[in-house]
Amino acid sequence: MPYVIEVENLEHSFGKKPVLRGVSFKIRRGESYVVIGGSGSGKSVLMKCILRLIKPRAGTVKINGQDVSSLSQKAMYSTLLKCGVLYQGGALFDSLNVIDNVSFGLVYGCGMSKKTAYKTAMKNLEAVDLGPEIARVFPAELSGGMKKRVALARAIATNPDIIFFDEPTTGLDPITTGVIDNLIVRCTKEMGISALSITHDVASMKRISDTVGLIHDGKMIWEGSNRDLTTTDDPYVRQFIDGSPIGPFIRS
Repeated sequence: MPYVIEVENLEHSFGKKPVLRGVSFKIRRGESYVVIGGSGSGKSVLMKCILRLIKPRAGTVKINGQDVSSLSQKAMYSTLLKCGVLYQGGALFDSLNVIDNVSFGLVYGCGMSKKTAYKTAMKNLEAVDLGPEIARVFPAELSGGMKKRVALARAIATNPDIIFFDEPTTGLDPITTGVIDNLIVRCTKEMGISALSITHDVASMKRISDTVGLIHDGKMIWEGSNRDLTTTDDPYVRQFIDGSPIGPFIRS
């Protein structure tokens, strides 16, 4: 099975402070890979390096077999059109209503007519359990959970090969978190999309992951399947999963 994302020996630092220190992992087509880790562990920087929003100091990132560092701006743009992103805060455009937010990439990225884009956007809103009555509503009128659903609809609108989820359930109550997790699983499995998520939400990670990588101090210190989480005796994983104040992360 081909890999859609290949990260090898990725390194980055801000000044003299190392953030990523030789991170390597691969994501297969159709796989949901979740990177977990505490605040400041390097998760967000990792995602930004993969999307070439940040140029890493060393290492390689391949998306669909192409080394992103060697791509021209035009070629990278074409690569990113095959990717969807659900940002931590949703990142909806405040000045645009829901239908214009969801269809934005279709119109301005894919060159689709507004009429056709609106039809596609409505189908994507339906896919995240939102009805036509929400189409003309503005983001300020939406709850946190609804914003995340609209953002997910926008992320899948261009029929991407890969979706990046940046802390998709941060700030949501447990019930809404479960709803978003179920939508993520449904969209990725039904549409066959590969997913890379970063989170520190253990319950969410268990629901949406096929494979999990634990990053700590800029290194990928453990990797395994969702099932491995319940059987591993790795002290870092056990402390993170159990939320214990005592262990290798924090010593009492």
